[in-house]
Amino acid sequence: MREAAGLKSALDCELWAALLLGSFWKQRFALALDDPSLDYAVALGDPLISAVARLGGPGARIALTAIERVDDGELGMRAGVLATEMSENVDALPRWLVDVGEAQISGAAVMRDPVFDDGVTVFLEARHGGGERHVVGVYIDNNLGVLANDIMLAGSIEDVERVMREHPPDDGELSLDAIAPGVAAGKIHAAMELTDTTFGVAVGDDYARLRAVALMRADEAPGYVAVGERAEVTQRTRDRLRDEFLSSPEGAAFAPDSDEAFIAMLAIDFSADYADGRLLRWSPVLVELFMVGWIPRKVMAAAELFHSVPVALEAWVRFTARKTAKPAWATEATIEAIHRWQDELIRAIGDPATPSPAMQLLTAARHAGVDLSDEESLDAFIATWNTAADER
Repeated sequence: MREAAGLKSALDCELWAALLLGSFWKQRFALALDDPSLDYAVALGDPLISAVARLGGPGARIALTAIERVDDGELGMRAGVLATEMSENVDALPRWLVDVGEAQISGAAVMRDPVFDDGVTVFLEARHGGGERHVVGVYIDNNLGVLANDIMLAGSIEDVERVMREHPPDDGELSLDAIAPGVAAGKIHAAMELTDTTFGVAVGDDYARLRAVALMRADEAPGYVAVGERAEVTQRTRDRLRDEFLSSPEGAAFAPDSDEAFIAMLAIDFSADYADGRLLRWSPVLVELFMVGWIPRKVMAAAELFHSVPVALEAWVRFTARKTAKPAWATEATIEAIHRWQDELIRAIGDPATPSPAMQLLTAARHAGVDLSDEESLDAFIATWNTAADER
């Protein structure tokens, strides 16, 4: 508690509590395996706050107050009860303690690359009662289903704009536009909630330690605007776009039953179900995820099909670029990525360590005791497997 007693400002206090809560958050799935109904923050934090209360002193009171203000769940409420039960002289506590969890939102902005739009960083700027200003930025990845996977802290939106101006990206461009704080808060909440419930998502080094502060600032934003559920892309819409591609200059050479037509549908499904739902948005990063991340894990087909991916995907990218009026340099950069990753795709398909659908199916069949030499039994298992996959 000496560390809590040595804090110098409301923001420092919030960051201290958020670091602690972030360490709990990183263990949430491990605890859920034992008991899905368990509140991970309470399970990990309750023994700690009880021990802190028993220690007593100014540092303990500061620590409990920080956890109360920063955590918006059961652990925060329990910490608040323990803090009020302490006999510590309130006059001995730092004046800034009343400002913990009580910042005024002074602005909001969104930074994006308007050409590729792989993701956006949503900023909320805030001031505490003592006048100190800071900005929290949450990166929302459009390529990974619009979930949050990084968080940054800066002095102000003006500081962010200055850094953008002094350090422009090597290719493309960045824009920083003001938005309503309530709109920013809704985007942050929706993206971070998706991250919370997604198993195995990779986040930045600072995500866990800043997570609670970002959520707290979003809770403080006025005029909150919730993000609605993303509309599902219907099969009719997908089929219509594939047919348009096959009748276009870019796809006219491919027959409707060709491997190339099938790959175009795979690209559509990937954008619809695993990226952000925009079927015509393609970038070098999205190409990499599709070719070496998604296809080897999701597609079970003869080897010839995978060798057709570069040709089909290049035609598809040129088709989408024409329809969205993408700059020529951006189109060529995306196509270059296709050829850069084609060898990796073939290696991944042939790698027995890659968790391909075929390997998953055969492993599951063996575990189920299916005789793989019995075609009738194997066909029945595959039918059951496919039904379960559709439900998943």
